[in-house]
Amino acid sequence: MIFDRQERRIINFDDASAPMPEHNRSGNVQTLRNNITTNERESEMQALRIHDYDEGIRLDTMPLLSPGPGEIRVRVQACGVSFVDLLVAGGGYQLRPPLPFVAGSEFAGVVDALGDGVGSRFAVGDRVSGSGAIGAWTQYACVPPTGLTSVAASVPIEEAAVLNVPYATALYGLRERGHLQRGETLLVLGATGSVGHAAVQLGKLLGARVIAAVSGELKRTAALESGADEVVDAGDPEWKNQVKLLAAGGVDVVFDTVGGDMTDAAFRTLGWGGRHLMVGFAGGQIGALRSNLAIMKGASLVGVDIRQFGAREPARASALMEEVAALHGDARIRPRVAAALPLAQFAEATARVRDRNTIGRILLCP
Repeated sequence: MIFDRQERRIINFDDASAPMPEHNRSGNVQTLRNNITTNERESEMQALRIHDYDEGIRLDTMPLLSPGPGEIRVRVQACGVSFVDLLVAGGGYQLRPPLPFVAGSEFAGVVDALGDGVGSRFAVGDRVSGSGAIGAWTQYACVPPTGLTSVAASVPIEEAAVLNVPYATALYGLRERGHLQRGETLLVLGATGSVGHAAVQLGKLLGARVIAAVSGELKRTAALESGADEVVDAGDPEWKNQVKLLAAGGVDVVFDTVGGDMTDAAFRTLGWGGRHLMVGFAGGQIGALRSNLAIMKGASLVGVDIRQFGAREPARASALMEEVAALHGDARIRPRVAAALPLAQFAEATARVRDRNTIGRILLCP
């Protein structure tokens, strides 16, 4: 589930935080307890917080959170660092939480404590993952049980931490918004980014022929490893014509995480009745589109916002997260993890996320 700022504990993620001990792939509670640090014995923890947008990210030590009524405390073992997280942390996103706040939107770990009235769905020691607008770059997070998804014992906790947001975004976009059908052709822009990688894998599971648009030989190889049927070089000024040669009748669905000039070019590859899914602007620019193209092609520009979907339709969003977790547990989808760094090395982690040569997710492991 994607939380919104009105949920109290997500707001109070600001209170909580701390790097945790070496992370434990099995999620065994006894091992976690054996790794307790001096700070933890003193009921302190650490988190990465934003006090001032000009100052940037700060590693803070603060009192350990206690779960309130209807809340579960999770000991975070891994959390993702995404491009959107960096935008939020820098004040460059449409979401601007009150300062100070704990940044980060994706995490996974082990249930550490239960507040009153949380029901029997989760128990201490259970492996879980979650996501929210903010609040994930911390040692401990308190969330309602509706905001958590079970993590199978066979699943690496690092992968679970970066599963929910990109794969739920891709599945929501492709199936619910784009109505991608078996046998259709899907063009994925930014196919080696976290959401693009998810779209390639899920597009294949949904029965589509997938064309990936990436730049460079390493990303070409990565896109093919993800399952793309064809790859075009997005760095070639003629990449649009490459797509048209591969899809003679036109593309059925475009999954666009890049924006900028690529949006207009990709829209022009659509066939009759095509759907262009606008997911994000990783290229740094919002693309402009000539509206007459929609008439000429009978095509649609469709927005994909997983955050609003979660806030407006929480039951459907929760079911979507469970579906994604099941696919991961069955090894039908798999995030690509490039590196896992300690919480204190957040500067290196953010630099690697900003590096366009990075292929795969960067994690912080408190």
